[in-house]
Amino acid sequence: MKRVYTRIAVGYIALVLLFLSPRYAGAETKKGLLVYDSIYSSTVEVAYWIKAIIGNEQPLDVKKIDQVITVKPYDYVIIGSYSKWEKPSPRIYKFVEQHAAELAKKQVCYFLTCGDMDETQILKAPGKEAHLIAGRNYLYDIMQKHPEIKPVVIGGFGGRQVMPALQGTDKFMTWMLEKLAKEGAPWVGLDIWESLDPARVEAFGNEVRVKVLGLEPLADVQKYRGFWNSLQPASLSDPSKVKYTPRPYTVHHSTEKIFYTRSRIKASLDDTIRMIQQWAQQEGFSLKEQRKTFFNTYYHAVKTIDGKERIIHIVVADLTEDPGNTHISFRSFDKPDVRKPLEDAIAKAEQLLWADGRKIEGR
Repeated sequence: MKRVYTRIAVGYIALVLLFLSPRYAGAETKKGLLVYDSIYSSTVEVAYWIKAIIGNEQPLDVKKIDQVITVKPYDYVIIGSYSKWEKPSPRIYKFVEQHAAELAKKQVCYFLTCGDMDETQILKAPGKEAHLIAGRNYLYDIMQKHPEIKPVVIGGFGGRQVMPALQGTDKFMTWMLEKLAKEGAPWVGLDIWESLDPARVEAFGNEVRVKVLGLEPLADVQKYRGFWNSLQPASLSDPSKVKYTPRPYTVHHSTEKIFYTRSRIKASLDDTIRMIQQWAQQEGFSLKEQRKTFFNTYYHAVKTIDGKERIIHIVVADLTEDPGNTHISFRSFDKPDVRKPLEDAIAKAEQLLWADGRKIEGR
């Protein structure tokens, strides 16, 4: 009889421990929504890729924007878009505006697919001010319009363009960018052009795991790259062409239209900015901040030369796929006959930045 009572007691203890476990003690798994807008399906691929990284066992609904009428049931919301005229899609703007009050109460993440992801890039279009483009820069406007929504993670990944499938407006936009791109257009001559870096998607998914869900980052994250890899040829007429060539980190580019250099160094963003400020003071440039984010800062270095104000465009950036290093670009859009003093000043800036073995060679 004593053994029977003992077994009953053990059974009761087991039941009590079961109900005291997190599953039964009121601890709830976070419920997420990944809502996306897409035209040519690149954003769809990335959406399900992110879901796989976050974990298919996690309660995360993946829905096209048309399928969502409310965000209230969710603890966190990931919002993904293609890029249109250097911004998320118009429907994403409308979605965020419609649900802004609810989104402001939740953990929100933004990502987009885009033509380029080099966040040190500047576009100088005729009749317009030079401005930052590419990658996470395209999310700046929507974050400015809705400061009440404070995203936990943001990502700009690059993307895929299948040239024969582009609609008329997008064909025109691609053609126009080709004409404006003073540093070259890598999609020329390709049927499929890709600019996406898988490491950016993987970093984004792992950041969501850590910062939103409190999980460990996924160690074998590269196993999901099959969501993006494609055996389709870059060019039907020339099989030797490749769909994606990573943009080089070290560049020296001089043409009639632009003088452009880019490099990377072993230094923090803050330390690099301090060195840029030191150089500007030494060389007599006025350093005017154009935009500052957590991942990059854009300056105009201004100096009057021969009675005319000249500008060096400087961008300092942390890139997701290259942690621990800082990327720096210098640009002058002046003609070669007047920009020689600017070229000399840029060379001095690079000497300072590269000193003490900080310059990283390669790519």
